[in-house]
Amino acid sequence: MNRRTFIKQAAGTAGAASIASVVAANESRPGPQVTAQEDTGHRSAMKPIEHLLLFIHPPVTYSYHKLLRPAPEIAANCRRILASKASEATTAVCIIQSSRGDQPLVDAGQEHFGDRCIVDPSDNSDATKVLLVGDLERAFSKRGNHGEWNVYELWSSNNARRWVEGLKKELAKRGFAFDAEDLSMETFGSWSGCHHKYSNFMAAYLGMSRPATLHAETDLCTHKGFPMDVAEFIKCVPLDRDVLLFLFRRTDGCPMAQFWDGRRPVWERPHTATVTIDPGKVELFNFSPNSLIQVDGVCRKLSDGFVADVGDGCHSAFTTVVGTSPGEADLEAFRAALANTVIAPREGPPGVSYAVEV
Repeated sequence: MNRRTFIKQAAGTAGAASIASVVAANESRPGPQVTAQEDTGHRSAMKPIEHLLLFIHPPVTYSYHKLLRPAPEIAANCRRILASKASEATTAVCIIQSSRGDQPLVDAGQEHFGDRCIVDPSDNSDATKVLLVGDLERAFSKRGNHGEWNVYELWSSNNARRWVEGLKKELAKRGFAFDAEDLSMETFGSWSGCHHKYSNFMAAYLGMSRPATLHAETDLCTHKGFPMDVAEFIKCVPLDRDVLLFLFRRTDGCPMAQFWDGRRPVWERPHTATVTIDPGKVELFNFSPNSLIQVDGVCRKLSDGFVADVGDGCHSAFTTVVGTSPGEADLEAFRAALANTVIAPREGPPGVSYAVEV
C-alpha cells in the first residue's frame, strides 16, 4: 500500500472521493471576489471574541486510582469561574464534554454566557476532512513514516481539529468573530492527558500566537495520581518553543516539575528539555499518558544534569522531575535551574538502513 492509498483509506472510502472533488473545485474556480473593504465591513458587523474559556472533559474527577470519584468542590469552583466572568462581553465558553457529560456546568455556561457558550462543537465537512488529510501528510513528511508518532497522537489531533472547526462555525453562525493572533485561552480539566493534549492542539489549530493558560491550581484541577500527589501548584514558567514548565510541591514537601507543549501541531516533532543541575539532587520518572501506549522516551541523567521528555498528553512519554529535598533553599535552586532549560526538537531515528544480501 502506498502513501496516497493509505491517506484515502484514513479519510474513508466515501469521504476520499468527496475530498478529491473539494480540492479539484477549489483549484478550478476562483470563488467569490471579496474586497478588503467588504471583508472589513463584514467582520466589523460581528461581535468580537477576545478570550476563550475551554473546559475539557468535565465533570472533573479524581484519578483512575480512585475509580473516577467525583470532585464536587472543584466542579463547583468551575461554575463559580463562569459566574465571575459572565460580565466579560468579549469572552466565550467552549465545553468539550466527556461521555458522562456535565449538565450543571452546561447550565451555568448557558445561563451566564447565553449564545457565547458553545457545547461539544464538531465539524466533519469535506473542508475539514481536507485539513485532516493535510495533517496526516505533514506528519508523514515532517516527523517521518518510520514510527516517529503513534496513532493515538493522530486520533487526538483529529478530534482537536474537528472541534476547532466546529467552534469557528458555531461562533460565526451566532454572529461572533475573533482574531486568532490576539485570541487568548484558559483551559480547565483534570490534570491528565486530555487536558494537556487538547490545550496544546486546539491552541495550534485555532491559530493562536501563544499557548493557553492551563489551570493547575489545586482548587480548580485534580492532580491525584498523575503521577504523584500534589499539595500545591507553585507557578507556570513559559520556555522556548511554546513549552510550559509547571512547578509543584508534592505532599512530602519536595519540589516537582513537568514540561508540557503548549502550542505544537501534530506534524512537528516533540521536544526535549535539557537542564544543568546536580544530577544527584533530582529523581526522574518517565511515564506514558495512556496505559495502552508503551513508554518511549529519551529521559536520562547526564554528568551535569538531565534530559527530560516534554509531554503533550498523547506522545509516548512525559517526564516528572522531583527534587530530593523539601527545603525552601532547595526549592529555589530547583526552580532557577529548570527555568534555564534548553528546549530542542526530539531527534528522529537514523536514516533507513536496507538489508542487502551479498
